Amino acid sequence: MDKVLAQARQLVVPGPAARKATVRVAERVMSKVKEAAGAHGEVEGVFLGGSFAKDTWLPRDVDIDVFVKISPSVDEAKFEEVGLAVGREALRGYKPGKKYAQHPYTEATVDGFKVNVVPCYDVKLGEWRSAADRSVHHVTFVRENLDEEARVQVRLLKRFMKAVGVYGAEIEMGGFSGYATEVLIHEYETFESTLGSFAVFVPDSKEEYLTLFDPIDDRRDLGKAMARETVARMVVASRAFLETPSIAFFKGVRGRARPKLQNMAYVIAFEHEELSEDTLWGELKRSARQVAKHVREEGFELARVEAATDKIRSSAIIILPVVEELSRLEERLGPAVEIAEGAKSFVAKNRDSAELVWVGEDGRLRLLAERRFTSLGKLLEEVVRSRVESIGVSKEVGEALKKNGRVLRGERLAREAGRKAWLKEGLAKTLSDSVGV
Repeated sequence: MDKVLAQARQLVVPGPAARKATVRVAERVMSKVKEAAGAHGEVEGVFLGGSFAKDTWLPRDVDIDVFVKISPSVDEAKFEEVGLAVGREALRGYKPGKKYAQHPYTEATVDGFKVNVVPCYDVKLGEWRSAADRSVHHVTFVRENLDEEARVQVRLLKRFMKAVGVYGAEIEMGGFSGYATEVLIHEYETFESTLGSFAVFVPDSKEEYLTLFDPIDDRRDLGKAMARETVARMVVASRAFLETPSIAFFKGVRGRARPKLQNMAYVIAFEHEELSEDTLWGELKRSARQVAKHVREEGFELARVEAATDKIRSSAIIILPVVEELSRLEERLGPAVEIAEGAKSFVAKNRDSAELVWVGEDGRLRLLAERRFTSLGKLLEEVVRSRVESIGVSKEVGEALKKNGRVLRGERLAREAGRKAWLKEGLAKTLSDSVGV
């Protein structure tokens, strides 16, 4: 363990050259933002935030976040207008683009560094008006509570989480944010003890899987934004590392790939209007869940259902079934005979169409009826053709599916994945074991 962690430290701590290059860009951006902000009386200050300001950033993997502190007297519309105006002017010449969180903000790439100019209200602790308001106070908290060694431990934890695929607060990942890693080290002190806490993890309750309160706002549970699957993957990866420490856990490690399963996979591919990244992932995940629910209600058992996208205009829902062909008949369960009206209605409704109606050993009515679909492929074709509006997929995804949705499998799927790296990556993720198992 000591040997591996000594090696890992060399990977996660920025050297003098990296620090110099990052400081140079951060100072230039801060100067431009301050200059742009000067034209707006609503701005009460400019603040350097994010992992760079907290000194928990990783070499060649750092965003520079600049927060534009706006007077709390400003309404929401003006708040967004001023924030975007400052960002556009400050990053003029670097192809600034608008991104969305709770409020829109400006993003650009400056000399290879991703830069975000984010509006926030200039408020005291607890007087939050926007999601970004806490960020300034997060920087203060980390600077005051994590010393140099603790920040190295944060870097180790970040790098580990990135390598095993659980890092990232975006809806796409539903994983651990940078601030969550800092809070974990504040609570457990070292990288190794943090992994130890995950190795013996027990869910807090059926409703709250992982609880991790924000030290500056005890009403905010950071764990609520984390997908259960992602937390569980952190658990098995932590156990695997603690059992057999390896530098691979800091360089990038994946579960064993199962490419033969691609022959069983179905993909619903479609083109759509361009959406913000968070909105797109939200729509895709919701739609994938609804398609899966509908397919399962038709009797098909599914192993995994995932979404994939190029984050611009092309997306897909990936389905790995347990079975893809069903028998002609299915059994349907009716009410218990003591529920007189229900039993009567069940028999009257199904007497003519059912192949057989009987009373089971448990005293409940049962019947055998012909399935609407015995082939998963045909069911998915029907979903794309005429069922998207009735099964609860999002409006944007539903419209796209009706216009150009295609069901792919076998050779057609292999050809499509060969041409589209994002789809190939999505299939690889779906058809690989979890790290640690």
